[in-house]
Amino acid sequence: MLSMSTYGVADSAQLAILTKALNDYCATHHVVDTVEREQIALKILSLFRRGMIDPGQISTELERVG
Repeated sequence: MLSMSTYGVADSAQLAILTKALNDYCATHHVVDTVEREQIALKILSLFRRGMIDPGQISTELERVG
């Protein structure tokens, strides 16, 4: 199981998961604007800092908060 490090730093496997979550969400919602992508990335990082790394959970939470 992947978990966040003590300092909240993503390792390469976690970074790949977070990047895929961003790309998948943006593709699904046709997000191409850089500013909007950055806002979504910040939401994903916030979820990660709270200990969320499961792709399904991240996707569900992004859909919930928009």
